[in-house]
Amino acid sequence: MLQYESQSYDKGLSQKLMQKYRPLFVFSIVSYAIFVSKVSKIRKDRENRNTAILISCWNACNAIANIIMLIGALPDFITSFHEGLYSSLCLNQGLYTNPRTAKLLFMFHASKIWELLDTVFVIMDGRQASIIHVTHHIITSISVVSSYPQLGAVIRWISVTNLIAHSVLYSYLTAQSCVWKQRTRSARIVSGIQLIQFPICLFAFWKILQYKAARRKCETGYNVACLIIYTILFILFMQFYVSKARSQMKIARLKGMIKF
Repeated sequence: MLQYESQSYDKGLSQKLMQKYRPLFVFSIVSYAIFVSKVSKIRKDRENRNTAILISCWNACNAIANIIMLIGALPDFITSFHEGLYSSLCLNQGLYTNPRTAKLLFMFHASKIWELLDTVFVIMDGRQASIIHVTHHIITSISVVSSYPQLGAVIRWISVTNLIAHSVLYSYLTAQSCVWKQRTRSARIVSGIQLIQFPICLFAFWKILQYKAARRKCETGYNVACLIIYTILFILFMQFYVSKARSQMKIARLKGMIKF
């Protein structure tokens, strides 16, 4: 159990917990990579109804978890702008010692490990996991395991944008499996929300580097690494969605020709 005294949260305890379980997290990531590379070929096109039900429940639980974390993160994010962008991006202001925000941030980092199960369920359902899906999960999980809590104040922006994107995504997937039963036009909106978090965070990292160049106090770390990682992921996701859109347009044209 995470404990704190009075109004101050012991972030050192969380850091020790992360260090303690880091070997387990690394083992989970390696096992994930092996599972994806080996089992996906065996399970391909083997649909399982029980797995579909499990995936629906999993998506619903993740939607609720992300919404709860988002609600918890928003108050600090909003009040952090008391000195404009600078204070929000560069000043911790008790971010890691406030009981509410500190516990939330620890859970946010940990959630990137349990989200590896997304791909596991997809494969067990007989579907093929895309390369971008697997790459994204591996890069994200390695990043959070190695960066807590050195990211500093910028985690506000990373967590809020990601929690918004995932709250929408998991809510859509839950509705799709329980209500719609097929892709709808709102899928494009969901995809757009997934993409927009990247340029927002890239802007944040760029501003932080500007503040540091101006020798202003900035309680952040791994800024260049984050900039590189987010740039790579943004390019990969853009290529994926553009390719997907072209494929859908091609299919739509073929259907139109057949109908004609």
